[in-house]
Amino acid sequence: MFVPPHLENDPLNEPDREALAAKKEAQRRRKARQAARLKKKKARQKQIWARRRRIGCIFTVLGVFVIWLFLRLAPVSFGTIIVDGNENMSFEDVYRACGAYSYVNVVQLSTDDVEERLKKDLRIAEATVTREFPATIHVTLTERKPAAVITTLYGFAYVDKTGRVIELGPQIKGVSLPIMTGKKVDNLLLGDTVTDPTLHSAMVYLQSLPPDILKNIAEINVGNPESIVAYTTDSIPIHLGSGDEPAERAKLTETLLAEVQENHLAVQYIDTDVRSPLVKTK
Repeated sequence: MFVPPHLENDPLNEPDREALAAKKEAQRRRKARQAARLKKKKARQKQIWARRRRIGCIFTVLGVFVIWLFLRLAPVSFGTIIVDGNENMSFEDVYRACGAYSYVNVVQLSTDDVEERLKKDLRIAEATVTREFPATIHVTLTERKPAAVITTLYGFAYVDKTGRVIELGPQIKGVSLPIMTGKKVDNLLLGDTVTDPTLHSAMVYLQSLPPDILKNIAEINVGNPESIVAYTTDSIPIHLGSGDEPAERAKLTETLLAEVQENHLAVQYIDTDVRSPLVKTK
């Protein structure tokens, strides 16, 4: 058989090469089909996992909602109320003031409602309520403190520094507070604010005094509105005039009492007239 010179060294003839090419093409197509099937399988698996995640999220949301609904309606305890600033009020008193009477469930409490309830309590001057993750309500409050005692027709009224009545009683308790004498106020009820101008001036004077001076004021006689007189625990009269410029008179009180103490003076009275302050000695 005649073989062309350029094919003399070719181990494969034309039919063999075509068979080899067909075999390679068949292998390529088989691999392509396998790759397509694998890709399709992965896509299906991805869809299945995505569907499962969606179903899982739906069930999670439904579960959380069911738990929230249960905690919202059921009389069960859940969470904690943290209280800061209470000195005289017990934690139980604060819980009740918040609206948590028999149990604490922070899901059933609104921070705005709790804050409003606390501010309506006469024992509390200021309150801030915040919610903290995951199940805590934080209450920060400032209690009202009695600043003076006012004589009434039926006993005594304890007022805070703003002149608001926070307690009434037939007798004075064992507390060290300045007492307003010389005038009995009628119809004072819990929550009322003292509006009498003479008493108001006396209250401003007291609150303008430094704490170390205030604790030594035992009484303020307001019987004569034009001649208000305070008395120290050492029975030193301090004339306050008509109670005008109470803050300035408070500063003068501090200065004049310091002068008396430093010089060991025997004092008849102290006059806090802003124009001509005086220490009258005996």
